[in-house]
Amino acid sequence: DISISNEISSLEKRVDSLQQEVKVYLSKLGREGLLEEIGRRSIVIIDYAINLEHIGDIIEKGLLPQVVKKASHNLKLSADGYEELRTLFDLTIDNLRIAQTIFVTRDFNLARQLMEMKVEVRRMEKLSAERHLERLRDGRADSLQTSSLHLDVLRDLKRINAHVISVAHPIMDESGLLIESRLRDAG
Repeated sequence: DISISNEISSLEKRVDSLQQEVKVYLSKLGREGLLEEIGRRSIVIIDYAINLEHIGDIIEKGLLPQVVKKASHNLKLSADGYEELRTLFDLTIDNLRIAQTIFVTRDFNLARQLMEMKVEVRRMEKLSAERHLERLRDGRADSLQTSSLHLDVLRDLKRINAHVISVAHPIMDESGLLIESRLRDAG
């Protein structure tokens, strides 16, 4: 139903506005000389607000145009492709709920669980892209018609998950469990 696309644009503008208000408010508090711990928490809050705003951008500028294109051209994903995207979408919603809980409670175990989901999201995205390419090689018309749609939605859901999962970074960093790079040491 593409009639809700206008609602998404207005919601995204609201998210932009709220994010800006959070930044301004916390910046004003910072000028009043907050305790170090409260200052660090303010930075975490600003980072989370920025990540939520980036998710809004991805939805409005990435996912929404793809959904509108699909609906307006009456495109149908393959059943397998739809199920893969649906599974990743559902996982994204679950991760967002967990992230919101982590943001409020700062629960270490949940933060660790969410960080581990980053690997699972990458695995799911890669596997779905590979399966999609197999369907293309098999000449499946439904996959041919929706190829860029499928791959773009996969990419956007992976990006959204990265922003969602970042709420766990400060907790893992404070615990000394976060490393700077995923690159292996060549030595």
